[in-house]
Order: sequence, then structure tokens, then C-alpha cells
Amino acid sequence: MTTNKFQHNRNRKSRVVTAALAWGLAIVPAMIATPPAAAQTFKLLYAFTGGADGGGPWGTPLLSGGDIYCTAFYGGGPSSGQAGTVFELIQITPPVGYPIYAFGSQPNDGAAPMGGLISDGMGDFYGTTTQGGFTQHGTIYVISQGTESVVVPFNGSNGATPEGSLIMDPLGNIYGTTSQGGANDSGTVFAFNGGLVELHSFGNSAGDGVGPASGLALQVATSNGSPYIALYGTTTEGGAHGWGTVFSVNTKTRAETVLFSFGGGPGGGTPVGGLALDGKGNIYGTTSAGGSANGTAGNGVVFKMSIKAPHQYSLVHTFTGPDGSQPLAALLPDGKGNFYGTTYAGGAHGYGTVFELNSAGALTTLYSFTNGTDGSYPYAGLALDSSGNLYGAATGGGQYGWGTIFEIVP
Repeated sequence: MTTNKFQHNRNRKSRVVTAALAWGLAIVPAMIATPPAAAQTFKLLYAFTGGADGGGPWGTPLLSGGDIYCTAFYGGGPSSGQAGTVFELIQITPPVGYPIYAFGSQPNDGAAPMGGLISDGMGDFYGTTTQGGFTQHGTIYVISQGTESVVVPFNGSNGATPEGSLIMDPLGNIYGTTSQGGANDSGTVFAFNGGLVELHSFGNSAGDGVGPASGLALQVATSNGSPYIALYGTTTEGGAHGWGTVFSVNTKTRAETVLFSFGGGPGGGTPVGGLALDGKGNIYGTTSAGGSANGTAGNGVVFKMSIKAPHQYSLVHTFTGPDGSQPLAALLPDGKGNFYGTTYAGGAHGYGTVFELNSAGALTTLYSFTNGTDGSYPYAGLALDSSGNLYGAATGGGQYGWGTIFEIVP
């Protein structure tokens, strides 16, 4: 285990600013640009340099204690092998960011994180890396008081290449997916609470999904009066038509059920992002392709389906390009019937968008990225604070070309 030079301490923000300057990191004043077609305000909070702070943030940011936490796929400095970072952005004026941890800093460490972080509410953060570990199949790690520990090294047979974020149930059990590995090398669903338990290995039957690239949605359900955790997710491939699936896993019985198989074309295909539950018995999600007669030519869709059989499926929105293309992250519900999301490409300039989908199914583009100082190609989803402000990350663009963290204020 390696202790980071700058231990996390909420009461020493002035020291963090000094520390960030010592690392040679950027303190970026909030740069404001108002997109022409929306009343919202875009604020640049941080521009990654690709050095010690990292670069290429892929995972959805986490709001905790008033600050923003995220992971960066690259960077961390030459001594760590440029294997990525865990990063904190202190929400002061101007905001200041610094790396909590640089991957590759110790033997058999993880590398190249794609998923974001989750918090256990006690100051510890959990996440995954797509590479590294003893056999280079990725890891689950925990950061506690500035110290990073690998708690699960994936080895292929128990899963490989976890790309999505983790999720935690009310009892502290953690769940996630791997995009590869398992019994059929088609990915897995797992649970973790001190040890790894495989709940499902994909590709074990005809019509099963293959290659989940996202995290899971979670619901506390009951069966014969006994509570259990129901997990919902997507696979990018497989299913009855080869265009991916929506699936559920009963954590009590470890039974996996394919709820829907995508067919490409107008109905969408290749769902990369995870799912959102609206609390009314419905699942919302996106596909990265489809939405046209030829699925490979489509810009993707937003869909809705019922949790209960027969799992009625319907299209909510079909992306056209100017309003966005290739949504790759899960939607974010605001609890009022609205959803927020990002598209990796498309929009007014072709570099991705942030959008709102209201309760009536009408889509509004809140911002279109320009590939300038604002950033480009947002892969990650969004976070929402109690005031209704949205936070996200763009994988590219920015002052140094290594991505940005941004805020959209209503």
C-alpha cells in the first residue's frame, strides 16, 4: 500500500491549494459561456493537463462533502507509468484540483480506470480499473484516508476488464460488472463484501447477453415476503439479435433474466450506458447505435420499458445528430420525472452534448461542446447537487487537450 503525499483532510483547503501549485497543476478560474439555444450557463471548473493530475476522465463524477471526485484514464506522472489517477476538485473560488492517487505507484496496482467512484459514507471510496492487478485483468480498489489498496485482482476466470462504476446496497454490499472474463469470457455480474462472488457469467445460454460495459441499477425487491436485491443492466452485444440486451439478476437466487433483446434499426442497438429506474416501475436507458432503418447508421435512442412482464418497450427519443449522437452513459433522474444525460458526439459542433429529457419525453439540448476550452466527447454521465446544478466530465478538449470538469447551472 502506498500513502499519497497529500492526505485527504477537509479542514485544510489552503494547504491543498499550496500542494496543487507544488505539483504544477492548474487552478482554473470558472470560465462561463452561454450556449445560444439554452438559458442554462456552462461553467468550466477544471482542465486536466495530462501530467500528475491525469487526463481523459471517463467515469461519472461523484459529489461528496461539497467537492467533486473523479477518475482519469491516463496520466499520473512518469514514475507511475501514466496509468491514471483518482482526482479531487475542491469547490472553492477558483476551484483547485489535485490527484489523490496515481495508479501504478506500487507493484500489481490497477491501471486505466474507466468507471467512476462510489462512497461508503464513511470517507472511503471504491472503484475499478480496466487493467493492472496480478494478471493485468483489472482490479477493484479502495481509497481510505489517502491510502489505496487493491481488494480484488481480477484474473480472467472471476472476470476481467471492469469498465463500469460500482453500486452499493443499503447493507454495504457492492455490485458491478466485468466486460470480459468469467466462464465464457463474455463478462460477469459480481457482488463484493470482503470477498468476490460471481452472480452470473454471460454467454452461458443461447440469447444471453455478452459484454456489459456499464454499471448496474439496483432495486430492493421482495419475493414471498422476503427482501432481496434486484440488479438491472445492459450488455453491448448478444441477445436474440446480436445487438445487446437489458437484463436483471436476482441476487438471492443468482438467476439472470434477459428482459429485452435489441434488434438494431429503429429500436436501437448496442447499449453502452447503464440504466435508470424512475421509481414507478419503469427502466430508462440509451443505445449508442440504431434509431434508423440501418442500425449502424443511427445516432442512438432513449428508451423506456416496464420492469414487470411483459416488459413493454417504447422509444422516448431518437437522436438525429444535431441534437446529439452516441449516448454512452446512464441517464440521471432528478426525482421530478426529468432525466439528464450526455452524448459522446453530435450537437451543434459535433463534439457531444448535455441534454434534458422532461417528463413528457421532450428533449432539450442544454449545451453543445466545441472542442475548445470547454472540452469535447463526454463519455461520462452527470451528477446533480441539491440546488439542481449538473456536473460532468469531458474526455477531450480543454486548455491542455486532456479533458475537463464542468458545471451547468440552471
